[in-house]
Amino acid sequence: MEVTSAFFYRGTYTDFNNTFQKTTETPYEVKVATAKDAAVLRSKEWFHYDENVDLLNKTLIFRLKSVNKFKSANVFSSVETTGAVYTETTSKEVKQIAEVNYHAAFSYGNPVIDYLTRNGNPIEQPILFENPIPLSAAITTKAPTTNETYAAVSGDFNPIHVSRVFASYADLPGTITHGMFSSASVRSLVEMHAANGVAPRVRAYTANFVGMVLPNDELSTKLEHVGMINGRKIVKIETKKVETDEVVLAGEAEIDQPVSTFVFTGQGSQEQGMGMDLYNSSEVAKNIWDRADNHFQANYGFSILDIVRQNPNELTIHFGGPKGRAIRENYKSMMFETIDDDGNLKSEKIFKDIDDTTSTYTFKSPTGLLSATQFTQPALTLMELSAFDDMKSKGLIPSDSMFAGHSLGEYSALASMANVMPVESLVDVVFFRGMTMQVAVPRDSLGRSNYGMIAVNPSRVSSTFSDAALRFVVDHIGKQTGWLLEIVNYNVENQQYVAAGDLRGLDTLSNTLNVFKLQKIDIVKLQEMMSLEKVAEHLTEIVAEVAKKSLAKPQPIDLERGFACIPLKGISVPFHSSYLRPGVKPFQRFLVKKIPKSAVKPASLIGKYIPNVTAKPFALTKEYFQDVYELTGSEKIKSILDNWEHYESA
Repeated sequence: MEVTSAFFYRGTYTDFNNTFQKTTETPYEVKVATAKDAAVLRSKEWFHYDENVDLLNKTLIFRLKSVNKFKSANVFSSVETTGAVYTETTSKEVKQIAEVNYHAAFSYGNPVIDYLTRNGNPIEQPILFENPIPLSAAITTKAPTTNETYAAVSGDFNPIHVSRVFASYADLPGTITHGMFSSASVRSLVEMHAANGVAPRVRAYTANFVGMVLPNDELSTKLEHVGMINGRKIVKIETKKVETDEVVLAGEAEIDQPVSTFVFTGQGSQEQGMGMDLYNSSEVAKNIWDRADNHFQANYGFSILDIVRQNPNELTIHFGGPKGRAIRENYKSMMFETIDDDGNLKSEKIFKDIDDTTSTYTFKSPTGLLSATQFTQPALTLMELSAFDDMKSKGLIPSDSMFAGHSLGEYSALASMANVMPVESLVDVVFFRGMTMQVAVPRDSLGRSNYGMIAVNPSRVSSTFSDAALRFVVDHIGKQTGWLLEIVNYNVENQQYVAAGDLRGLDTLSNTLNVFKLQKIDIVKLQEMMSLEKVAEHLTEIVAEVAKKSLAKPQPIDLERGFACIPLKGISVPFHSSYLRPGVKPFQRFLVKKIPKSAVKPASLIGKYIPNVTAKPFALTKEYFQDVYELTGSEKIKSILDNWEHYESA
């Protein structure tokens, strides 16, 4: 613990030669953009660096401390500034590359700080709100009747606090309540009302005594959330005397937010106009959208902003002129892989109808292009990234937060929290991802597919219908009908799952569970009373009857809500199912091009990133990778495990 005390003395102070000041300087960021910038910095006598370190095109972070001794109010008898200079390596690790060591015997200023002020930008500074946010109504307290108790506990028997005679002699209106008592009393209010009773969340606290508190004074304290700094709340404190409205204590506190995890949503949550309110009110959000929009227009010939705002049913891309021909080449080069009827892997173009003579191409979707996967995915990703960056610019994001993304949201999470790729690469990735998924399933002339997804809540069937029962029913329906039907998301045990597959299979599952609900069929009890074969026979009869009704419906089926199942509207692809497995390798190759190894920063992932695959915080341990391999069977993970000792030594 470091305790800093300050005392007020009546009169004018002139004895400067006996004073000093210790300062932790504001951190500064300096970008060394040119050879001249580097040469100027190297020429500074106070800048000490390894000559093998190349400063050019690096961003340097200066963290310094100063000790100043005074000759007069405006002149230093000595100045000493020391500290470290850091930069981020290609592997995204923060590394010290230099140190600052400056001493001067006589100075009118500090050339180190002057250099940083001219050439750098302060970082990690408070961001104040336009309007303060009250944290509670005015809190009323009362000063103690006597200061004797506090004096005994603290050892502070200063007579102005305990002697009416001495207080009168000092021309004071009465014995003054100890400032440290007032400070501690208000601090307890901060802990209770600003930190929800969790004292360690109060990271910094400052109290300035600006008026005298007398015994039995009734006090009113107001707490306001006025800004943020590095993810911590800045709380303004003001305590007044109720009787006179005189301010007696003014202060400030920094409060850690509760342990936070940021979870980014997946496909299915899109809607027309999403993110546009923030686009119109936030320069940070607008910049994200505009960068992506410019990239899409230059490379693919469409505006993602227009699609989000208008959600058209069709959109025509024109390939005229040099710019149009370049856009056409981008579409022609997009490939994906499928498995044919004989089980052979074949590679083919995503846009089979586009060749060297094609002048236009039209995207169509009966429900609007915003629900077409190739446009949904970049639109949702941009909405989330822009919202996150806006919050980050306001200092709202704690540095040690954990993060996860649901399906598509994993890309937004990694780009936002771990900064694994710039906006342009991110939208390329999710557009290609969406495009490969869009063409992975057959579609009719209206662009409709025979695939989709539903959310399933087993507890809505009955209190005994469990995780195991749902898996048994889903597997049985898939085997009996031959239709694709798989549980692909395990969100909340016994309460929320997501199934993907053939619309007929999904409709059969929903209506089979309806039958269980209406006829009060307890499949768990049946499994206890008879063999699995007998239970399967009983289930086969129900599924056969339900599947027959599904086949009789107009195709593709428009899924309806059941007792336990909710269709995920706007989704026409069986995401996360085995059906899409052939598309993994070409997408993986594309992903590797867009995420260089140098962009992956282990420190921003370990203990923070929660992958969909494991639902456990990421770790660089052999045990963690073994778990991933057992879940996925990935050959790449197996190769890493087989050579683990080599990676450890490297």
